[in-house]
Amino acid sequence: MIPPLRSSLTGALLRHAPSAPGVEPHLQAALAQLTGHPGKLLRAQLVALAAVQHGLRPAAAEQLACAVEYFHVASLALDDLPCMDDASLRRGQPCVHRRHGDATAILAALALINRAYALIGDALAAQPRSVRRAATACLDRCLGVAGLVGGQAWDLAFAQTDQSERTVSRIAAAKTGALFELAILLPAALARPSAAESRALRALCVYWGQLFQITDDLRDVLSPSYAAGKTTGRDAQLTRPNLALALGVPLARRRVARLGRMSERVLARLTSTGGGRWDYLAGAGAAMARGLAIAEETESAA
Repeated sequence: MIPPLRSSLTGALLRHAPSAPGVEPHLQAALAQLTGHPGKLLRAQLVALAAVQHGLRPAAAEQLACAVEYFHVASLALDDLPCMDDASLRRGQPCVHRRHGDATAILAALALINRAYALIGDALAAQPRSVRRAATACLDRCLGVAGLVGGQAWDLAFAQTDQSERTVSRIAAAKTGALFELAILLPAALARPSAAESRALRALCVYWGQLFQITDDLRDVLSPSYAAGKTTGRDAQLTRPNLALALGVPLARRRVARLGRMSERVLARLTSTGGGRWDYLAGAGAAMARGLAIAEETESAA
């Protein structure tokens, strides 16, 4: 999205990371790995831009952005564990559990989740009660059994389902979609969106979540691990939901194109009627389109 913003958030992730005197060295090293090697930070940038647009002071917006990224990073550390995806590579380096052990990886993820809740509480402390209640409800919905945790449970149980395209999409909505919902709707609570705006924002969360997940599914099927920067080919080996496997690569690519058109229509509606307060989403959509195009080129060359 904005290179200077990404750079500032990279530093903020280290600055706001869990810390205390006398932290156990392996736990400290695991936390340093998780917070010191960020990905694209698309969600964090989106949160930071949205929060400032909707009136939050920059320091508090930074806290909110780091919190969402900590939730994301913690989910990756847990997802990579041997009892889940048993991955070996993440962001171009050995997974945290490979370097520091399963128990330390779990504790580091819990530390990040705990820190994220503390940062959100601090960032929103001065907001009206209605905003804080909406934020709490958003966190519960996106991260709990109706969202990320529940989606991961169905991901693990996928082999016992009908393994249909519909089931794959439902699990993607609960996992990847939930994190986009958190990144979009948590800061949007500051703006007190209308019912129509809320519906459009939720639709955008679904479309972007599905877009990201299908692109990741294609990468898992088509890209070698060194190109993707993480372990690939695991979905087929572990019987995990993957739309590229459920539909086939050509139809999955068509789905990506259709979701892109649908998200563009929702964005156009929001930005044309929102008085400029949702314009930052258009920039995020353009950045996402660029990222998807790069991913497609990588997959085609693999």
